[in-house]
Amino acid sequence: MSCLPVELVAECPGDVSRILELESENQTFLDLAEAYETVTAEIMDIETGIDPVRPSYLAQLQRQRDEIRAILHALLDA
Repeated sequence: MSCLPVELVAECPGDVSRILELESENQTFLDLAEAYETVTAEIMDIETGIDPVRPSYLAQLQRQRDEIRAILHALLDA
């Protein structure tokens, strides 16, 4: 990733150095961080009305984001 994952850093401001470390050493973390940013951006577009969708799809995205977030936090805490 060419820059810090904004949403992840906003949630974990005390873990910036650990995020950078994992991004450079752990491809799984990098892939998950990118997926987290993508899903979060899509959710934000939906919630602001930019990209209207069915409520069930929004709920699915929110569950996906929660699952990714849990894995990322586990990797940060490891």
